[in-house]
Amino acid sequence: MTLGKRDLLIHYDEDRQVLIFHSVKTADTSEIRANSFDGVQPPVDHYKSMAPDEAERALGSLAFSLIDLNSERKIGIRDYATEAKAAHEAYVRELEEQVKSGDPEVQYYLFIELHSSALKNYSVEDLVRAETLLLAANAQGYEAARGSLEDWPMLKAAAERRISRGKPV
Repeated sequence: MTLGKRDLLIHYDEDRQVLIFHSVKTADTSEIRANSFDGVQPPVDHYKSMAPDEAERALGSLAFSLIDLNSERKIGIRDYATEAKAAHEAYVRELEEQVKSGDPEVQYYLFIELHSSALKNYSVEDLVRAETLLLAANAQGYEAARGSLEDWPMLKAAAERRISRGKPV
Protein backbone atom coordinates (compact mmCIF):
# COMPACT_ATOMS: atom_id res chain seq x y z
CA MET A 1 0.00 0.00 0.00
CA THR A 2 1.46 3.36 -1.04
CA LEU A 3 0.97 6.57 0.88
CA GLY A 4 1.44 8.72 -2.22
CA LYS A 5 3.88 11.58 -2.64
CA ARG A 6 5.04 12.95 0.70
CA ASP A 7 7.24 15.81 1.92
CA LEU A 8 9.73 15.73 4.75
CA LEU A 9 9.01 18.27 7.46
CA ILE A 10 11.77 18.77 10.02
CA HIS A 11 10.63 20.43 13.22
CA TYR A 12 13.08 21.59 15.86
CA ASP A 13 11.43 21.61 19.27
CA GLU A 14 13.73 24.06 21.00
CA ASP A 15 12.22 23.56 24.46
CA ARG A 16 12.66 19.78 24.41
CA GLN A 17 15.87 19.94 22.31
CA VAL A 18 14.68 17.31 19.83
CA LEU A 19 14.41 17.18 16.07
CA ILE A 20 11.16 15.71 14.81
CA PHE A 21 10.91 14.34 11.27
CA HIS A 22 7.41 14.21 9.82
CA SER A 23 6.35 12.54 6.58
CA VAL A 24 3.50 14.74 5.37
CA LYS A 25 1.23 14.50 2.32
CA THR A 26 2.59 16.84 -0.35
CA ALA A 27 -0.90 18.25 -0.83
CA ASP A 28 -0.90 19.27 2.85
CA THR A 29 2.26 21.34 2.44
CA SER A 30 1.36 23.05 -0.84
CA GLU A 31 0.01 26.20 0.87
CA ILE A 32 3.06 26.47 3.10
CA ARG A 33 5.38 26.15 0.10
CA ALA A 34 3.33 28.64 -1.95
CA ASN A 35 3.43 31.29 0.80
CA SER A 36 7.02 31.03 1.95
CA PHE A 37 10.50 31.85 0.72
CA ASP A 38 11.42 29.64 -2.24
CA GLY A 39 13.86 27.82 -0.04
CA VAL A 40 17.35 26.56 -0.64
CA GLN A 41 17.23 24.46 -3.81
CA PRO A 42 20.39 22.48 -4.44
CA PRO A 43 19.85 20.24 -7.47
CA VAL A 44 19.89 16.52 -6.80
CA ASP A 45 22.75 16.21 -9.31
CA HIS A 46 24.87 18.29 -6.89
CA TYR A 47 24.59 15.49 -4.33
CA LYS A 48 24.78 12.68 -6.88
CA SER A 49 28.13 14.04 -8.06
CA MET A 50 29.55 13.36 -4.58
CA ALA A 51 30.52 10.17 -2.84
CA PRO A 52 27.57 8.90 -0.76
CA ASP A 53 29.16 9.76 2.61
CA GLU A 54 30.07 13.24 1.38
CA ALA A 55 26.54 13.83 0.03
CA GLU A 56 25.01 12.78 3.35
CA ARG A 57 27.38 15.07 5.26
CA ALA A 58 26.61 17.98 2.91
CA LEU A 59 22.85 17.56 3.29
CA GLY A 60 23.17 17.18 7.06
CA SER A 61 25.32 20.30 7.25
CA LEU A 62 22.76 22.23 5.22
CA ALA A 63 19.91 21.03 7.46
CA PHE A 64 21.74 21.88 10.70
CA SER A 65 22.78 25.30 9.43
CA LEU A 66 19.23 26.19 8.36
CA ILE A 67 17.83 25.00 11.68
CA ASP A 68 20.34 27.07 13.67
CA LEU A 69 20.06 30.16 11.48
CA ASN A 70 16.27 30.15 11.98
CA SER A 71 15.95 29.29 15.65
CA GLU A 72 16.32 31.16 18.91
CA ARG A 73 17.96 28.33 20.82
CA LYS A 74 20.78 27.07 18.64
CA ILE A 75 21.75 23.42 18.38
CA GLY A 76 25.34 24.58 18.14
CA ILE A 77 27.01 21.81 16.17
CA ARG A 78 29.01 24.62 14.51
CA ASP A 79 28.93 28.41 14.42
CA TYR A 80 26.73 28.43 11.32
CA ALA A 81 26.15 32.19 11.40
CA THR A 82 29.89 32.85 11.10
CA GLU A 83 30.24 30.18 8.42
CA ALA A 84 27.30 31.62 6.46
CA LYS A 85 28.83 35.09 6.65
CA ALA A 86 32.20 33.81 5.40
CA ALA A 87 30.51 31.86 2.57
CA HIS A 88 28.55 34.95 1.55
CA GLU A 89 31.69 37.08 1.53
CA ALA A 90 33.43 34.47 -0.65
CA TYR A 91 30.42 34.47 -3.00
CA VAL A 92 30.56 38.26 -3.37
CA ARG A 93 34.33 38.13 -4.00
CA GLU A 94 33.70 35.51 -6.69
CA LEU A 95 31.03 37.71 -8.30
CA GLU A 96 33.44 40.68 -8.21
CA GLU A 97 36.03 38.63 -10.07
CA GLN A 98 33.55 37.18 -12.57
CA VAL A 99 31.84 40.50 -13.35
CA LYS A 100 34.99 41.59 -15.18
CA SER A 101 33.99 39.22 -18.00
CA GLY A 102 30.86 41.31 -18.69
CA ASP A 103 28.49 38.36 -18.16
CA PRO A 104 25.00 39.88 -17.70
CA GLU A 105 23.89 37.17 -15.26
CA VAL A 106 26.88 37.87 -13.01
CA GLN A 107 26.23 41.61 -13.35
CA TYR A 108 22.66 41.03 -12.23
CA TYR A 109 23.60 38.94 -9.20
CA LEU A 110 26.24 41.47 -8.15
CA PHE A 111 23.60 44.21 -8.58
CA ILE A 112 21.45 42.33 -6.04
CA GLU A 113 24.34 42.06 -3.60
CA LEU A 114 25.32 45.72 -3.96
CA HIS A 115 21.74 46.92 -3.54
CA SER A 116 21.54 44.89 -0.34
CA SER A 117 24.90 46.25 0.80
CA ALA A 118 23.80 49.81 0.05
CA LEU A 119 20.82 49.35 2.36
CA LYS A 120 22.77 47.56 5.07
CA ASN A 121 25.78 49.88 5.04
CA TYR A 122 24.04 53.14 4.08
CA SER A 123 26.33 53.34 1.04
CA VAL A 124 25.61 55.68 -1.86
CA GLU A 125 28.61 54.19 -3.70
CA ASP A 126 27.14 50.67 -3.54
CA LEU A 127 23.78 51.97 -4.72
CA VAL A 128 25.33 53.78 -7.70
CA ARG A 129 27.35 50.71 -8.65
CA ALA A 130 24.29 48.47 -8.26
CA GLU A 131 22.38 50.66 -10.68
CA THR A 132 25.25 50.61 -13.18
CA LEU A 133 25.32 46.81 -13.11
CA LEU A 134 21.54 46.56 -13.45
CA LEU A 135 21.59 48.83 -16.48
CA ALA A 136 24.46 46.87 -18.03
CA ALA A 137 22.71 43.53 -17.54
CA ASN A 138 19.50 44.95 -18.98
CA ALA A 139 21.35 46.42 -21.98
CA GLN A 140 22.59 42.91 -22.75
CA GLY A 141 19.03 41.56 -22.67
CA TYR A 142 19.17 39.70 -19.35
CA GLU A 143 15.48 39.05 -18.64
CA ALA A 144 15.65 39.23 -14.83
CA ALA A 145 17.35 42.62 -15.10
CA ARG A 146 14.55 43.87 -17.32
CA GLY A 147 12.01 42.89 -14.66
CA SER A 148 14.01 44.51 -11.87
CA LEU A 149 14.50 47.66 -13.90
CA GLU A 150 10.74 48.23 -13.86
CA ASP A 151 10.81 48.42 -10.05
CA TRP A 152 14.18 50.16 -9.83
CA PRO A 153 12.95 53.78 -9.51
CA MET A 154 10.90 52.85 -6.44
CA LEU A 155 13.66 50.66 -4.94
CA LYS A 156 16.30 53.29 -5.59
CA ALA A 157 14.22 56.07 -4.04
CA ALA A 158 13.58 53.98 -0.93
CA ALA A 159 17.30 53.19 -0.64
CA GLU A 160 18.23 56.85 -1.08
CA ARG A 161 15.80 57.83 1.71
CA ARG A 162 17.27 55.20 4.02
CA ILE A 163 20.83 56.24 3.22
CA SER A 164 20.06 59.94 3.72
CA ARG A 165 18.52 59.22 7.16
CA GLY A 166 21.74 57.48 8.18
CA LYS A 167 22.28 54.75 10.71
CA PRO A 168 20.04 54.84 13.75
CA VAL A 169 21.84 55.92 16.88
